[in-house]
Amino acid sequence: MPASVMDPRLERFGDYRRLAKARAITYVIAQVDNQSGGDINMYEVVIVAEDGRQFEATSISDYIDVWRNSFGDGEVAKYNKGIELSYESRFFLHPGARGTAILGVKEPITSVQRVFVYPAGAFSRVEARRVK
Repeated sequence: MPASVMDPRLERFGDYRRLAKARAITYVIAQVDNQSGGDINMYEVVIVAEDGRQFEATSISDYIDVWRNSFGDGEVAKYNKGIELSYESRFFLHPGARGTAILGVKEPITSVQRVFVYPAGAFSRVEARRVK
């Protein structure tokens, strides 16, 4: 963490961000194993840096929705591309399922001390563990 901007899984998001002329973000790619008894959507991830600063990561689809809104009336194809990309990037896992969540952070992350995941909403927090 953070993910390399050269990761091919991020290419379509970076392309769309540049198309919208939006500010660069930090990407986070999380491998998720839903061992809970309920569905999860990776509502938010909070990264605590070694200096105590905390960074909030939300679904890449949240960023795409903002970028999409930068296109005017004459840019219907670009706007519609954002709808498609946002829909494709939504994250949802049933109990026992595994998947990859892509999230964004507004600021650069320089270090990571702890990571807290809100897998199903603002009130259910778990501490993430690093898997090698």
